[in-house]
Amino acid sequence: MFLNIQKVIGFNRIFQAECFPDEVRAMFGKNTGETNRYLKWLYTWLSVLDSDGMDALNLEQFEHLKSTDNPDFYAIRHPHSQINERYIYLYADDESVVLLTAFKEKNSRDYLSAIARAEHIFRELED
Repeated sequence: MFLNIQKVIGFNRIFQAECFPDEVRAMFGKNTGETNRYLKWLYTWLSVLDSDGMDALNLEQFEHLKSTDNPDFYAIRHPHSQINERYIYLYADDESVVLLTAFKEKNSRDYLSAIARAEHIFRELED
């Protein structure tokens, strides 16, 4: 499977792996109210990433995933979320962000699985 990167409409420096929107939809299922609420939140923080780049890491919603180093992965999180959703991304350069995968964190193993998924997507994008 070969993956492409697509620019996220409405942003200047935000891109996504073509599988990312499907993963976000799968995370919420058919609950459109919940989907719309959390997408609104996600787009708010994507706006911060778009304007602030790596400076966004100073905010609690963004974190460097220390268990990764090749490449460095980061996560957008909603610290007070009831469903504990996460979005893993990387900085393609000092300017651009690439969204890789989305998941709900129920326990620490969920992060390990999502990081493995992000690494797989990253390798697909590099090929």
